[in-house]
Amino acid sequence: MTITCTQALFIKLGNGNKWADECFENDFVRLDYSEIPHELANGLPENSDAVFEAAINRIPRLGATDGASRNHVGQICRFYEADEKVLWFTFHSNRLWWCFSTKSVTPEIVEEIELKRRAVIGKWSDVNDLGETLWKSKLSGNLLKTEGFQGTICELKDDVRNYLMHKINGTVTRDVRKAQEAQQALSAALIPVIQHLHHADFEILVDLIFMLGGLRRVGVSGGTEKDIDLDLESPITGEHIAVQVKSAANVTVWNNYKEIARGMKDYSRFYFVTHSPTKALQDAARSVDSTSYIYWDVNEIARQVIRSGLTGWVLDKAA
Repeated sequence: MTITCTQALFIKLGNGNKWADECFENDFVRLDYSEIPHELANGLPENSDAVFEAAINRIPRLGATDGASRNHVGQICRFYEADEKVLWFTFHSNRLWWCFSTKSVTPEIVEEIELKRRAVIGKWSDVNDLGETLWKSKLSGNLLKTEGFQGTICELKDDVRNYLMHKINGTVTRDVRKAQEAQQALSAALIPVIQHLHHADFEILVDLIFMLGGLRRVGVSGGTEKDIDLDLESPITGEHIAVQVKSAANVTVWNNYKEIARGMKDYSRFYFVTHSPTKALQDAARSVDSTSYIYWDVNEIARQVIRSGLTGWVLDKAA
């Protein structure tokens, strides 16, 4: 079911988001502004003048100028006025968290000061509708910049709100979808081109993919070793990775590689890369759930070629 909202409000759950874990665990949205009592704030927006006067007199720590005080009143007003169709979101532990809440606001006493809270409808969530974690590293800077907002609550503009809803629903905009479809078409078109590369060129291609991914070759290449074709090392962690490259391969070759790998204790991961496997090999590789033994078929190779910017290199070799 598509998730929709009338507004999307960013909120800081306390100074430095210090209440975030508590809010997520107990399913509520909390607002500070302890200087403005709930009894007064609950009359917003009709009594905004009275709240403004209270802000002028009681919130010097946040800036007591007319402009600053009206800004604080506006944020408190958003908290009290928002209905159940308003989406709340914040950032915590490198993820985006979101929820909807009931309209009712209740006071609560925490460490002898009065805070305000709204009960969450359901639970806070850090995943989209597809169950994928909403990592900050995969979000647009236009959305992430709200984290730097100097106040407590701010509303997203329409275009950024639409982007956020796409992320929460696990969908993309029309322009992004068109680009993805073009990329998928390119990937499919590259498959027969990669399969017709000379074996030596194919091995160079695989070497380039890993090199552009941050790994450097420190050993064998071109079949000079029986067991592996590429001996790679991460310059950051010192991790050693072995790669066997085969233009065509069957399940016997795959099983032999895994058996050999068991005795190679200096390596943490083993890649088996082939563009023309037998069906039995494909089936066997899919049944392996391991972070140590990694299988790349031509579909993954084509994806890596595009990701690494090697499309032109492949086409030049094939033309």
